[in-house]
Amino acid sequence: MFAPPHTEPFGIAIAEAAAAGLVPVVYRDGGGWTDIVSRIDQGLGYISIEEAAHIIRSLLNDPARLKELSSKAREVAKGFSYESFKERLSEVISSLSPDPSAK
Repeated sequence: MFAPPHTEPFGIAIAEAAAAGLVPVVYRDGGGWTDIVSRIDQGLGYISIEEAAHIIRSLLNDPARLKELSSKAREVAKGFSYESFKERLSEVISSLSPDPSAK
């Protein structure tokens, strides 16, 4: 997945692409870069279009690395799923509310 240099506060398109096993190549100074792509591989960010082309070419020329990063992308994306969000939110709420069984 090639993400052009525009600002997206979270990078949901990047998370969705990763969930599908696509390896995101993103503009290094974009919003989704730090939250999602850096957990897959720091080398997937670019500044120039030439750098993006080099990254994409290197992935296409190394099917084993592409497959490995695809699997890693799927794993990383699980952390941004609805179920994961629901579980973390429940933990936060539980930590803030008193235990009803403590009475």
